[in-house]
Amino acid sequence: MSGFSLESEFYCCKCGTKGIPIARKKGKAREAGHLKKLYCLKCGEETNHAECKEFTHYSKADFEFERQYGNFDENQNRILDYGLFRNKMHNEGVDLP
Repeated sequence: MSGFSLESEFYCCKCGTKGIPIARKKGKAREAGHLKKLYCLKCGEETNHAECKEFTHYSKADFEFERQYGNFDENQNRILDYGLFRNKMHNEGVDLP
């Protein structure tokens, strides 16, 4: 597909289920870790999904770490920016992904 970057994977911030991947045009790419409202088949509702791209600063392992340690609120929004959250966890002695 000419003009498209690699597909991004999306994971539901509420239940952790993998959503439908999206291929974005190179000029329309979002940063890894971007939150996007998508319909989750498991939750049966529109929820925030984290955009994960392998070989970037925010992969599936980063999403799972952030979700496991509670950096998403009840509306699936980040409580702390991911960089600040990583620093906080590091300072608390938690092993980072």
